[in-house]
Parts: sequence; C-alpha cells; structure tokens
Amino acid sequence: MEDVRLLGPVYEALVETDEGYSFHHTAMTYSFGWMYDGSIHRIELCRGAIAVLSENNGVLSLRVFSEPGNNCWEEKLDELEYSLGIWEDLAEYWKRARGDPLVGGVAETMPGLRLRGTSIWASFLIAVCQQNASFKQGWGMLYRLYRLVSRRLAAKGMGVYLETPLPENLSLDLLRKAGLGYRARTVIEAIRKRVYELGCSDIDEAREIRGVGKYTLALMKLLACRDYSALPLDRWLKRLASEAYGVPEQAVDTELHRRFGEYVGLAALHTTIAFDAEPISRALRRLREGKNKPGLVEPSPISLWKHTPP
Repeated sequence: MEDVRLLGPVYEALVETDEGYSFHHTAMTYSFGWMYDGSIHRIELCRGAIAVLSENNGVLSLRVFSEPGNNCWEEKLDELEYSLGIWEDLAEYWKRARGDPLVGGVAETMPGLRLRGTSIWASFLIAVCQQNASFKQGWGMLYRLYRLVSRRLAAKGMGVYLETPLPENLSLDLLRKAGLGYRARTVIEAIRKRVYELGCSDIDEAREIRGVGKYTLALMKLLACRDYSALPLDRWLKRLASEAYGVPEQAVDTELHRRFGEYVGLAALHTTIAFDAEPISRALRRLREGKNKPGLVEPSPISLWKHTPP
C-alpha cells in the first residue's frame, strides 16, 4: 500500500442542492469509512484527485485535493452533480414505492436518497464481489482488497482516502488473498480485456468476459450508468419478492417490472437497503412482520462506513 500526499485544496466552491435532496443519506449508503465519516463525504474524481464535501443548510462546500501536476479533476467537476444525483427527479419512482412491502420503508424514511454514481471499473469490482455472496461476504472481499492494494491518499484537511485499486496493481495472488476465490480469474480476465476503458455506450461488451453474467452486468449498469431499467436479480431478491407479492419465483422479474417499470433496478437496490441486506431467512421474517425500514441491524448498507476504517 503506497502513501501519497495530495496538494490542496486546489479548488473550492459552493454547490446548491435541490429541495428534498439528502446529502447525508446519499453519502452514507454503501460507503466505506474513507468515503463518509458521518459529516464529510469524499469522492474519487479521477486517479489522484479527491473531492471533499460537507453540508450546511442545504448548501454543499466543495474542496478538491490532487496530486502535484494532476489536472484530471477539472473536467470531472462537471460530472459531480450528476454523480451525486442532486437534481434528479424521482417523483414517479417514489409514487410507485410508497406503501410497497419491499421498498416502502425506504420511501418513508429516506425520500431524499439518491444513487451515488461510480466509475465502470469500480462498479465492476463491486458487482463481481457480490456474485453468489451475502452483503457481509461481498463487501468484506472488497474491503480487504482496498486495504491490500489501494494507494492511501492523504492531505491536511482531507483525511485519508483509499483509492480504487488500480488494475495494474492487481494479481491473481492478491485477489485470492483478499478472498475473491473463483472471482479472481474474472477480474484478471476483465483487466486483460481492459474493461476499465468501457463507457456506458459500450458497457454490454463486458458480457464477453468469462464470469460476467446478467446479474453482474445489470449491477454495473445500475451503479455506473444510472440505468434504473437494469435489474440485478439474484436468489435473495427473487425469494423476497416472491413472498412479498405472492407470485412464484419464475414470475418475479415480470412482477417487478410491472410495479416499478423503468425504475426496477433502483427498486432492487432499495430493497437491499430496506432490509439491511440481511440473510434471506431474517429478511423474510422482517417482511412478514412489516419491518422494511433500514437501520435495524449493523453493519448494513447505510452503516457500512462505521465498520470499515481506512
């Protein structure tokens, strides 16, 4: 793990937010401890450049820290508001979500939540680690991988940020050491085929990588491209939705699309938040008891940051 000292802040600005937007709910969800600490949100703009955000009365204070001579952050600033979903209109989705047995609890308690966008490469790593894994298993693998190979970016006033593992720093041995198991070969194959160079217009090419199926591609599209029509349907969601809607598991895909339309992928993600991504037996029990509001157990998608220090 390499320690890198950043300069800065090299840029400062104030960012307005839409009425009803929740900075903290957006920042805390599926974040490691170096991304969010309860008050400050750190976002990787590009290699060696970090945006640090805090909120005061609905206005975000933005500071950028960067490696010497690195100006890649300048063009990435234009994408920041989109990445944070600040001006996104989800009125139609929340209308569908209210009172729903799966996502109604999120609609009630976190209506200002927006999906925080990621890079194609980061979304790929997340999706691969979630293959056939529980929340703790999948995010545990990813956490160990960051701790093993990430560069530690630091600056006064910024704290420490673990950069997304660079493709050139990964090997089969390191991936296996992080606990990825069979997924390690998928990651190496993806690096060989330069998946990190894909954009949202050609992301479907990721299916050419051995080990990347419908679930993995759908999760990548959802996280990196804000494609809410992409449904990452796994066994956990299939069983839970089957019980919630009283349909056989083979009809879950159709039922989810009927209920949520173009927002079906967002509903899938919010279901994991609503039930704290608990193992299926506990999630089913909570469903039967009407306990679909997040935050009943830890760690969970909204409290992961508390349990993953840099």
